Amino acid sequence: MIFNSESETYTLGSLIKALLIGIRFDLRLAVLVNIPLMIFCAMPIVNVVRSIWVRRISNLYIYLFTGLLLLFYSVDMGHYSYLGQRVDVSVLRFLDNPQISAQMVWESYPVIIILILLLFIFIGFKLIYNMVPAILLTEPKVKSMKQSFLGFTLGGLIILFSAWGTFKQYPLRWSDAYFSNNSFISALGLNPILFYNDTRRFTRDDFSIEKAKEYFSDMTEYLDIDKRDSKTLNYGRYTETSRHFNRPPNIVIIFLESVGANRLSILGNPLNATPNLDQIIEEGIFFKRFYVPMVGTARSVFTIVTGIPDVARIKTSSRNPRINKQYSIINDFTGHEKHYIMGGSAGWANIRGFLQLNIPDLSITELDDLKSPRLDVWGVSDHDLFKEAHQIFENSDKGKPFFAIIQTATNHRPYSIPENITGFEVEHISKEKVNHAGFKSVGQYNAMRLLDHAIGEYFSYAKRSEYFSNTVFFLFGDHGTSDPWAKHMPLSNYELLLRSYHVPLIVYGPIFTKGGIVRDDIAMLPDLIPTAAGFAGISYHNQTLGRDLMSIVENQEGFALTVGKEHARPTIGVIGSQYYLTMYHDGEDIRLYNLNVPGAPEDIQQEYPELTAKYSRLVHGLYETSKYMLYHNSQLLDPINSK
Repeated sequence: MIFNSESETYTLGSLIKALLIGIRFDLRLAVLVNIPLMIFCAMPIVNVVRSIWVRRISNLYIYLFTGLLLLFYSVDMGHYSYLGQRVDVSVLRFLDNPQISAQMVWESYPVIIILILLLFIFIGFKLIYNMVPAILLTEPKVKSMKQSFLGFTLGGLIILFSAWGTFKQYPLRWSDAYFSNNSFISALGLNPILFYNDTRRFTRDDFSIEKAKEYFSDMTEYLDIDKRDSKTLNYGRYTETSRHFNRPPNIVIIFLESVGANRLSILGNPLNATPNLDQIIEEGIFFKRFYVPMVGTARSVFTIVTGIPDVARIKTSSRNPRINKQYSIINDFTGHEKHYIMGGSAGWANIRGFLQLNIPDLSITELDDLKSPRLDVWGVSDHDLFKEAHQIFENSDKGKPFFAIIQTATNHRPYSIPENITGFEVEHISKEKVNHAGFKSVGQYNAMRLLDHAIGEYFSYAKRSEYFSNTVFFLFGDHGTSDPWAKHMPLSNYELLLRSYHVPLIVYGPIFTKGGIVRDDIAMLPDLIPTAAGFAGISYHNQTLGRDLMSIVENQEGFALTVGKEHARPTIGVIGSQYYLTMYHDGEDIRLYNLNVPGAPEDIQQEYPELTAKYSRLVHGLYETSKYMLYHNSQLLDPINSK
């Protein structure tokens, strides 16, 4: 409690919750530490009861580990008192100058007193440990087989719970401690050793200030920032809305799980798997050349919330505790109720902790909050998910608009089909036919049809609701899939793997949009939230890569970043209106392709050296700036440009 800042308040409930989370982390550590001792006890002949040498080895192990634990905890307390943060892998940076760091510690802390105190604590623990052999060597009372089995089962369940940390689908994770925006409460819920281990895989900061500065002028020009200061690397700009409403519209963003652009009938798919999406396109705005920067749902969640392409090479950014604090334009929807609704568990990929930390007033509705039955590993069916989301919208405060994200999931292996879906029947067609249309299997094809049916059903009853007329819907594919070549799409879409990045974006709001508009300009996922803010009439701060797609002037060229892997090496690429350039992330093997040329794509970079140089600089700029922003978007910066 002595470390809590008086400027940060918290409730007794949040304090108790943080303590309980911390206790569960401590239980996990206790189980992990005691695994060797459990083995020593369980060995049939040579064990701690029968062998003095095993007891000595066990004592040596526990004494050494206790000493290390005490030292680590003391370092953690000193680190927190100095920097206000629990120890993570970044503490290793102090070893770069060990003499200076040691002198700083000696002059800042009562080192001798701390060591004496730790010695007394160690002696106390040693006295307790010395009592254990006496208990183990006591003649055991005879127990029945039933009692032994019951004791073994209960003990095993307690150990399993302690290691897993929760009764939910996903184990206890560091992000569970970040349920509060109070830094002290979040830190209280962490275990320093486990947290250090969680951050160990993120040893290096994967960005370069020098490279960010090198491409700063290119990026600020692309983002239309007039005032530029490469010393501060400030990309912040403030957009003042020109649209004013008596009541701002609701915003509903719908994740279309695993829906690539090649699925849509409007783009030529012959199987007509998306009649409802096609109808919405006819009545809305369709961005036919919209891309996600990297493949993966968790990456798309991070990108849409922050406006930064999730280009992290190790795991995903939502899993990295060192960059989990991010500013989001969603916080500028100050007058809106905020909802995140999904059919599964938000513990997946640390999404719950990431969202709670960065959007404090966001209400997360997940599997445990839903009344509908679970369908499969991904939670409830999309049909039930939309029904429950609709009920949330119906019950929302009628005096306030709402901002909501609905994350669908059942268009995903195992492609489960719920029973008794009115108006939907599984189609049995040949595998060859679905392969020709870009589907890997008949099951995948029917799952796409099922998602489309769920969307059509949702809009059929949403249109009768009070909220519908004042709502703008954004439907987008969170990523495409690596499936057979869809013959109605260009061969380059398949051979250059663009089918995994190329997804639909549909804007639908009968009162707010003119129907039947097809946009052919290049756009990418970071643009979605600024565009939604524009439709909502929200003035907002933006300091990442997103642009309001409706405010882009005619002939203003757009680009989309792609990040992937080829032969186990990271690749980066940039898509323009006509050309696509790709290379390994270190600049090797540069290739340029003309996307407008039919047939197999051919590398033309030798024929267009100036264009290759332009696109090479652009892709490096987008990539290096994205990496820099991941580590420098934790707080709102002063905008240097207003619109």
